[in-house]
Amino acid sequence: MRLSEMTCWQVEAYFQEHDTALLTVGCLENHGSHNVLGVDTLVPEKLLSMIEEKAEIAAAPGIPYGVCEDMTCYPGTISIGEDCMYLLLTRITEGLLSHGAKKILFLNGHGGNIPTLNRVCIELSQKGALGVILNWWIMAGELNPSWAGGHGGGEETAAMLAVDPKLVHFDHLREKELIHDLGEAFPTTGFDKVAYKGIGIPMPRDVIRYTSNGWIGPDDPKDATESWGKEMLTAVADYIVAFIIDFDAVRI
Repeated sequence: MRLSEMTCWQVEAYFQEHDTALLTVGCLENHGSHNVLGVDTLVPEKLLSMIEEKAEIAAAPGIPYGVCEDMTCYPGTISIGEDCMYLLLTRITEGLLSHGAKKILFLNGHGGNIPTLNRVCIELSQKGALGVILNWWIMAGELNPSWAGGHGGGEETAAMLAVDPKLVHFDHLREKELIHDLGEAFPTTGFDKVAYKGIGIPMPRDVIRYTSNGWIGPDDPKDATESWGKEMLTAVADYIVAFIIDFDAVRI
């Protein structure tokens, strides 16, 4: 049930019976030379379309931008920053609360949004409501550890093949390239992380300093298949459907 496709009277009737609403939250950023910029928005929207087939949930129009300051060095990436994201989420959730929502599910596609979502959820709790963060890629990895992956790797690429195979450009795929921009004593080991004497140390900086193409892995996009993506998204959607049904019965 999309709020944008409901009348105000239909919304009123929904919130007389339910107190749960959903908002997809994404991003517009580089996901490797083979993936389109909208991965973090398109996958949650695909999941929502699958969820709607099995569960009754009012979904507000999603947010296609996110917090990705470290990726703006790649063409097309747009970050709205934590301050703007916080204000946007706050105003949207305030509107939902005013119409009867008490529990708001954030179907999130981007790791950089998590700190702001955490802040908003804490403030919802202080208002007598609840916020729930559903990070689809983390949930997928917990449902099946073989699906777990990194930025622009096999997991996200498989998901995009399930969304639309035409949006994955394997002909532009490059090999993973982790540049040790701080020298061999501090080798790059992953997203915003280096190692020093065997211990991982967070060191946030522009991603283009340590990978020219934006794929960080460790999972290889070449291993991604459409069947993997469909199985994975179906499992995640079914899990969220079960969560919505049981969570709708919770009274706060």
